Amino acid sequence: MIYVLFFLVAIALVLNRISKSYVLHDFSYSREISKKTVEIDEEFEIATVAENNKLLPITFLQIIEKLPQALKYRFKAGVTESGEYIFHKMAMMMLPYQRIKRVYKVFCSQRGRFIFRDVTLIAGDMLGLNTTAEDREHLQEVVALPEKADLEEAIMPYGNCYGDISVRRWIIDDPILTVGIREYTGSEPFKTIHWPSSLKSGSLMVKKFDYTTDNTVMIALNIESSKPFWSGMNVGKIEKCISIARGVVEHFEEAGIPYGLACDAHYDGFPGNENIGEAGFGKAHYSNTVENLGRIGYSIAMPFEELLNSLMTSPMSFTTFVIITPAMLEEYIMPINRLRERSMKTVVISMDKNNLSCLSGDILTYIERGNSL
Repeated sequence: MIYVLFFLVAIALVLNRISKSYVLHDFSYSREISKKTVEIDEEFEIATVAENNKLLPITFLQIIEKLPQALKYRFKAGVTESGEYIFHKMAMMMLPYQRIKRVYKVFCSQRGRFIFRDVTLIAGDMLGLNTTAEDREHLQEVVALPEKADLEEAIMPYGNCYGDISVRRWIIDDPILTVGIREYTGSEPFKTIHWPSSLKSGSLMVKKFDYTTDNTVMIALNIESSKPFWSGMNVGKIEKCISIARGVVEHFEEAGIPYGLACDAHYDGFPGNENIGEAGFGKAHYSNTVENLGRIGYSIAMPFEELLNSLMTSPMSFTTFVIITPAMLEEYIMPINRLRERSMKTVVISMDKNNLSCLSGDILTYIERGNSL
């Protein structure tokens, strides 16, 4: 009887040794993400699929996923936080040739490009005496798009010369075709004044233009808050600028006006940055533009004044420039004034009022709502 017992123990030890050596052999792990681009707080699904494709069972299996901290689980899950990442842990037992799929509802709490990183697999042998750990590379990404700012609520005219005319109308109404003459209100560019009619009427008159879809707009987005850029980075104001940029994009898309995006930042996940994008509109162009806004990082590819100078020498032609910046630094004044000379309209949206008075008088300027003038 004792020999039988020894024999069974020996068999168990041999099988346990085999199970230890092959516990993760013919085992596959995969992760499915239901969406690649999402809005902030928009729910999407992450499905974890584990497959044991062998005759031996896995008596203990733990899967540890390294995920971005901005990812939040909608319901209770085994999550621990560590620095910039969270670790999602799952434990299970797998029978021979079993496939287990677990689906979790999640959302992103902030804008950005988020990387789903490596996975650690920890499996135990049949007797639970030893464990085997293995790291597997499993990189995926999700881009959370910026919130869309309501321009009427986010910004207001700098000074009091614009009256009560809406922000949206000032940005979009880009004149091309002269259809008549009307009285000067004090907000129109000086070059639109019609001097013969002004002399006849005894008061300033300006040309009245028709709103057409022949306009082409370049949105120039800046993420520099100071010089050098890293010395006084204001993330809050940068994020407001990105949200305002999306609000402007939305308006041009709705109006069917071709628009392009230029930015001095690096786009996370793109090996080579195209800092000045071509103009266009439509579903594909819109999707690409707002995804680029989601990918904007906090490091610059070039100083903003260099980007403005590049726009002046660009072979592309634009009737309107919309410049969005966290701050109006002295280095930007001359390039913006020169840019105004080669466009029909230039709009500046700044998060503070510093140096706005140094801009050309016919540049339309806006400031973050709530700042004192």
